[in-house]
Amino acid sequence: MKRYSLAAVFLIVIVFEGIAQLPGGNLSSETDIFDRLEKTEDGKGIITIEQSERMEGLVATHIAMNRRTAGVEGFRVQLFSGVGSKARQEALDVKAKVLSEFPDERIFIEYSAPFWRVRVGSFRHKHEALPLLEKLRKLFPACYVVKTNDIPLRAFK
Repeated sequence: MKRYSLAAVFLIVIVFEGIAQLPGGNLSSETDIFDRLEKTEDGKGIITIEQSERMEGLVATHIAMNRRTAGVEGFRVQLFSGVGSKARQEALDVKAKVLSEFPDERIFIEYSAPFWRVRVGSFRHKHEALPLLEKLRKLFPACYVVKTNDIPLRAFK
């Protein structure tokens, strides 16, 4: 029975965390998730959670780790990567060239010492980035799809 109640708690936590990460998600971080779940309202059911303090600590740690991450794993098309004193200006030139041809695409200039990179799009899966890759190949024959770990959920179309 404990195993099923533990699984139910994790499922509830995952659902609430997913809702909190959506645009407009309004779950307050000021209150404990278990307090929110056990809150009683007229005309609604009652949830009672019985567990150890250790489990509450584990769930709180999981929630804190999720809040520290900048985003989720996804894919972008990389157009440029350069090093040196002229790399920043080259990245800005690439961005201007892309904007002139694809004004609706989101372009990201990233600096991670010593590299300047220009990336386009935000895709959850690699196959979603492939149509954009084919369009961009006409202007940038050496472009390719890259995996990135910090795409905010709101960036996905």
